[in-house]
Amino acid sequence: MIEQVERLSDVINLIGGGTPKRSKKEYWNGDISWLSVKDFNHGGRYVEESDETITKLGLEKSSTKLLQPGMLIISARGTVGELAQLKSEMAFNQSCYGIDANTDYLQNDYLYYLLKLKIRELKSIAHGSVFDTITRETFENIEVGIPNKSTQKAIAHILGTLDDKIELNQKMNQILEQIAKAIFKSWFVDFDPVRAKAEGHPTGLPPEISDLFPEEFVDSEIGEIPSGWKVAALSDITDVTMGQSPPGSTYNDNEIGLPFYQGSTDFGFRFPSIRKFCSEPNRLAEKDDVLLSVRAPVGDLNRALNQCCIGRGLASIRSKSGFSSWIFYRCSFLKEYFDTFNSEGTVFGSVNKTDLRGIKTPVANSEILNCFEDIASPMDKGIRVRTDEIRVLSELRDALLPKLISGELRIPDAEKFLEEAGI
Repeated sequence: MIEQVERLSDVINLIGGGTPKRSKKEYWNGDISWLSVKDFNHGGRYVEESDETITKLGLEKSSTKLLQPGMLIISARGTVGELAQLKSEMAFNQSCYGIDANTDYLQNDYLYYLLKLKIRELKSIAHGSVFDTITRETFENIEVGIPNKSTQKAIAHILGTLDDKIELNQKMNQILEQIAKAIFKSWFVDFDPVRAKAEGHPTGLPPEISDLFPEEFVDSEIGEIPSGWKVAALSDITDVTMGQSPPGSTYNDNEIGLPFYQGSTDFGFRFPSIRKFCSEPNRLAEKDDVLLSVRAPVGDLNRALNQCCIGRGLASIRSKSGFSSWIFYRCSFLKEYFDTFNSEGTVFGSVNKTDLRGIKTPVANSEILNCFEDIASPMDKGIRVRTDEIRVLSELRDALLPKLISGELRIPDAEKFLEEAGI
């Protein structure tokens, strides 16, 4: 299947980035997306948007370049080896390289997967150390086998189909969480249904739900709350367990013991990524517990996929009454509180157990809580199912990747395969 072997530097075009002068306001906040690694270090294939934008003048007056849709970007400094493919035209900073396939040899869709494999090789060659910088010379030291164009296209289609399904699941999960969070905010933070009824307006909710909400507010120790609701400390409605890191000698990568999470660096979209295991776990979180970071950045949260060990950077929060979805979204709105929190003696912006347990929150009656749970719980379960599917698809893609690229797993008639796939 491999028709020729070439140096990687000979079959790609490397493009350098740059940063317009920050002091020139006319260079920034324009219509051109400007990428840095934080925009594409999420592990997905594509990058579609950036936190910052530049103007046409900023593009012209700096060394940054415009990458076209389909081209690749790779981080070369700091967090090295993050890789993504562009869905739209974007500029980028000098800590990255833009990469475009030399079309005499490669197609960008195939090159994306080839580079994914080669980045792993680079890191393993470094004997486990982390690269500080990838240079142009780095690409000169890598040899790649190049199959014919039909085989390249077939391989990219097989792996791309898996990535497309992963991306679809991720977007659906994000949409579901946004919906549930918006409902929570409307009902339990902004009190929209109560406010509407107090002002004589319709709530916009079905009558059976609208009737659950009162028509007036009352004063409380935390300000106005809906009539009939109560104020409770977090310790009144949840069990809080503060993490404690076990001895370093008990950490392992061999799946001995329980998954171990130290802090928010382990967090993913909803559930943490398993990086380490602990053979002698002490402080535990149970399945579906809220995992809350209690050291900077305080207030980030995930949920426990299964029983796990938590280190001192995390706390586990579990509902006492079974309203686990309500508790999760309640905790998601603590971030703003923690951003202004100033616990005496906490150098790293941490929060202790006493302060955490003492946080006050308005709590609705059980009918409203049950109603929210009936809405949010199926969404949360759907997110879990899709997350499990993402994990399986990712493992399949990662297993196929080296076998397809190396030719160990062959596509006997790539042209026929593409024809049947309608490509």
